[in-house]
Amino acid sequence: MNKRLHWLVLLLVGIVISIGMTQSEFFFFGDEMRHAMTGVFFRDLLVDHPWSNPVQYAYEYYAKYPALGLLYWPPLFHMVEGLFFLLFGINVVASRLTLLAYSLMGVYFWYKIAEREGPQPRALASAFIFPLLPFVLQYERVTMLEIPCVAMCLASLYFWQGFMREERARDLWWFAALLAAAFLTSQKAIFLVFFVVLHFLVEWRWKLLKRWDVWAAGLLSAVVVVPWYLFMLGKLSLSYERVSGQAFHHAATLYHLTFYVERVILQTGILVGVLGMAGFVWALLRARKEHRFFLVWIVATYVCFTLIQEKSTRHTLVWIPVLVYFTLVMVENLQPRKSWIVPVFSVLAVYALVKALNTDSAKTSGIEPIARFVMAQPESDVVYYQGFLNGNFIFFVRKYDPQKRSLVAREKQVVATKINVGYGTRRILNTPEEVIRMFQQWGIRYAVVENREFIGGLSPVRVALQSDQFEVVQRYSIHSNQAFFKNRRVTIFRYKGELKRSEATVTLPMMTLREDIKADLNRLAGRPWPN
Repeated sequence: MNKRLHWLVLLLVGIVISIGMTQSEFFFFGDEMRHAMTGVFFRDLLVDHPWSNPVQYAYEYYAKYPALGLLYWPPLFHMVEGLFFLLFGINVVASRLTLLAYSLMGVYFWYKIAEREGPQPRALASAFIFPLLPFVLQYERVTMLEIPCVAMCLASLYFWQGFMREERARDLWWFAALLAAAFLTSQKAIFLVFFVVLHFLVEWRWKLLKRWDVWAAGLLSAVVVVPWYLFMLGKLSLSYERVSGQAFHHAATLYHLTFYVERVILQTGILVGVLGMAGFVWALLRARKEHRFFLVWIVATYVCFTLIQEKSTRHTLVWIPVLVYFTLVMVENLQPRKSWIVPVFSVLAVYALVKALNTDSAKTSGIEPIARFVMAQPESDVVYYQGFLNGNFIFFVRKYDPQKRSLVAREKQVVATKINVGYGTRRILNTPEEVIRMFQQWGIRYAVVENREFIGGLSPVRVALQSDQFEVVQRYSIHSNQAFFKNRRVTIFRYKGELKRSEATVTLPMMTLREDIKADLNRLAGRPWPN
C-alpha cells in the first residue's frame, strides 16, 4: 500500500474534528473554562514579561481573573495554548486549534506505533477510526487535558517502542524528554510508569540496566518533573486521598475492580467494545507474543487507573486506540479470505466517518455577548459574576478588555468552595447587608447572575439583588444542547447606590491554596495593568 496514506488519514480526521469548532464557548466539566483562562495567563505572561516578580504577577492576575488552574494542573499544555492565543488572538478558535494540533499529533504517533506492530491496513484503519469515535471526538472538540495527555503518551511510547526494538540511544533520549513533557501536561501520565515497568518485566531485558544512558535519561526526566510536583503539593491544600484513598483499600472492592471494564462500551460503542474486548482475550490466549506490546498497554491502563480512587470514564481514554486495534485483529480472524480484509476495513472506516459526521458534540453559548455588553458600560471596572459559567465570563471579559483595566469578583467572595475527596464550603458573607457592603467597598456597579445556583449559601445575594437598591439592566438566555443548561438565563443587575471603594486590601478566600490572597483593588482595577 501507499506509504503516504496516513497523511490522508490525518487530513480527513482534522476536517471532521474541526466541524463546529466555532459553535460553542467554554463550559465542559467546568474544567474547560479554567484551561482556557490559564492559557490566556501564559499568553499575557509572555506579553507583560514580569520577570522581576512572576509570583506576585500570578497572584494579582488571579485576583483580577479568578478562573485559573495554575498549580492544580501541570503547565505545559497551557503554555502551548498561550502561544496559540498569542498568534491567533484571545478567542475560542485559538484554543480549539491547540486541541486540534494535539489530536493530530496523537493520531500520527498512534499510526506509527501500530504500523510497527502489524500490517499497514490495520494501522491505517485504527488511526482513522479511533479519533472519530463519538466519545473521543467530544474531547477533541473541547479544551480539556485528556487529548493532550493521550497525544504526549502516544509520542513517548513510540520512542519507547523504538528503543526496545533497536536499543538506540536517540530513541531513549526522545522517550525521556517526552515522558517529562507528558507529566508536565497531565497527572494521568502516571500510566506511562505502569506501562514501562510492566513492559520491561515482560520483555525481560535486564541487560539494559547496565547502560549508563538509561539511568541518565531516567534521572533527567525526574529532575525536570519532580520539582514541579513537589512545588505543587506544597502550595495546594489537596488531600492525597483523592488518589490513594485509605491506603488503596478501595482497589479491592468490586465497584473499583469493574468500573473501567464496564465503561468500555460507553467509550467505544457496542461494535468496537465487544469486538475489541474479544480481540484482547483472543490475543491473550492465542497470540501473546505477537501482541504483547498492546496487551501490556491494556493491563497497565487497567491496573493504573483502578488503583486511583477517583474514577472517571475519561481517565482511560488512552486504551481506546488499542481496543480499536484489537477490534480489527478480531475482524481479520473472522474473515474467511484475506482478500476481504481491506474492503471490510474500508466499510468500518466509512461507518466511523458517517457516525462522526452525525455526532452532535456538546455545545453551550451565550456568555460572550453579555461580557461584551458589560465591558461597554461605564463603571464596569469591577464586575460581580455568580453562576456555573463564571470562568467563561471571565475569559470574555479579558478578551474585551485588552488593557486589563477590569476585575471580576466571583461568588466565592460569598461562599468559597473546593472539590477534594468531598465537597467543601466556607461561608464568607451571611446577610444581604454584608453583600451590599461588599459591593460598596469593592466598587461593584454591575452584577451578572445566572438563574440557578450551583452551590449552596448564595441566598443573601439573591435577596440583596431583589431589593430596591438594584435594578435589572438586561436579561439573556444561554443556548445549549445539554440538559444541564436547559432554561438557563442570565440577568445583569445595576447597583443604584453610591460606591466607596476601599483603600485597604481585600481578601480573596482560597480553599485549594493553603493561604488566602490579598489584593489592592485600586491597583488592579480602573487603569491599565500591570502598572
